[in-house]
Amino acid sequence: MDGVTRIGVSLDPRLLNEFDLSITQKGYVSRSEAIRDLIRDSLAEKEWKNERQITVGVLVFVYDSRHDGIHDQLRDLGRKWRSDMVGSLSVPLEGRNILETVTAIGVMGDLKNLSNELMSIKGVLRGKLTMTSPASGNMHHAGLRGD
Repeated sequence: MDGVTRIGVSLDPRLLNEFDLSITQKGYVSRSEAIRDLIRDSLAEKEWKNERQITVGVLVFVYDSRHDGIHDQLRDLGRKWRSDMVGSLSVPLEGRNILETVTAIGVMGDLKNLSNELMSIKGVLRGKLTMTSPASGNMHHAGLRGD
């Protein structure tokens, strides 16, 4: 492979066995791919310490559409954060639950605040904010609630 550097890593056999089991369950075809992802995650953690960084985020959440006032609260939140939101998609699920995705671009701290406000709305059952740096493509997840 051009442009690839090989490295050697020494590991305790039990740790390597646990790692191999973990990456097999996740569907990795090689240790190298798994290690590259771990390194990317580590680099992303460093990026996410700068709350002023411009970030692209996707909020994915499920809410109970029967919950009293939830539509008004979601609409008000959308108006408050309108300048950051660039798109959304709603998908009806079983019963009265709705899966909603919202794509937003803005300062990382603001996107985290948007996510926190959203997750605090009664009737929002579960949600997650996934962010990526427009420059590096490193991804990070935040704001998980629910089972």
